[in-house]
Amino acid sequence: MLNVIIANPENRRVNLFQQALRNLNFPPAIVVAYADLIAGKTIEHFNTPDTIIRFDSPEKNFEVEKAIIAVGAEIATGKHQQINSLEAAKLVFDKGRILYPRQWYLGWQYLLQQWKKQLKCSIMNHPQDIATMFDKPLCHEIFSHHGIPVPRSLGMISNYEHLREQMQQQKLERVFIKLSHASAASGVVAYQANSRFESAITTVERVQKNGQTLLYNSRKIRNYTKIEEIADIINILTAEGVQVEEWLPKARLQGCSFDLRVVVINGEAQHIVVRLGKSPMTNLHLGNERGDSEEFFAKVKVENWQVMKQSCEAVAGLFPNSLYCGVDLLILPDWKNHVILEVNAFGDLLPGITWNGMDTYTSEIKAIFSSFLF
Repeated sequence: MLNVIIANPENRRVNLFQQALRNLNFPPAIVVAYADLIAGKTIEHFNTPDTIIRFDSPEKNFEVEKAIIAVGAEIATGKHQQINSLEAAKLVFDKGRILYPRQWYLGWQYLLQQWKKQLKCSIMNHPQDIATMFDKPLCHEIFSHHGIPVPRSLGMISNYEHLREQMQQQKLERVFIKLSHASAASGVVAYQANSRFESAITTVERVQKNGQTLLYNSRKIRNYTKIEEIADIINILTAEGVQVEEWLPKARLQGCSFDLRVVVINGEAQHIVVRLGKSPMTNLHLGNERGDSEEFFAKVKVENWQVMKQSCEAVAGLFPNSLYCGVDLLILPDWKNHVILEVNAFGDLLPGITWNGMDTYTSEIKAIFSSFLF
């Protein structure tokens, strides 16, 4: 049995997965770099029946990001072709800048489709599932169709004025705006507006350079209140494609609002992280803290938690060709009702979180090998 990880080799996810293999007395996995695959390299292990392949996140590698954008440029049309492949290859690293997310997704989706054609072996997470999980509007539509509770969606929003119209029609004063194809809270805006004021709490930093507005991801949460700045940000984001949803209140724990990341492995909700919110965004890399899971379980009623778990597992069940996923779960202040916010193809990076004595990677490895060895 041979393990292959497709990843950026320097990513800490690779080291954590390799450590889990060592702990289970398995040989290390072969690491295949995304950069090599995008450049056209193939490996014979794709066609070996006793190979198990794991796709991991292509994050935090600018050269890989550029290459994916360049691939997207070859297939993008109209407004989605904002930069051609030659221009993409010349992009210079600009820390935090939000770069052509729609075009990036088109490239990522295309590459996953091409790699899928090469696979004739076991896969821990299927390329088609990964592509779908990276499409927030599509996931919202699928979940809603299958009766999984989700926030109310405003549908396709084309610009700032359109957003205001839809909010007024649906009698909403608070919404979340999320890039259709992004992760780690990139381009997220918690927007509220009424007849008296507007506010956009966001991870986005708006920067003027050479007469052009550029958006950057920032760990510093900003609150924009000037209409012209808010409209500028929303117009740029909506041009890339967004998912806009009702901004729902969250239950509170340890004096903070919170939500949960739940990792579902082999159909079972296992590892959880309570994410305490210092702002509307609860992502831990933004300076938020992990909450006390024991306190959470002591407060939530068993019967309510069982229903919430079932929703998370139902989400994973919509991706039967993938062993695992990370599900973001919001619990309303009554501690009974809940909604699913997102599903994450690479949502299993939870260092230090165990379930039955295993971290996420160990549990995944045991699950994938169970039919062979355990």
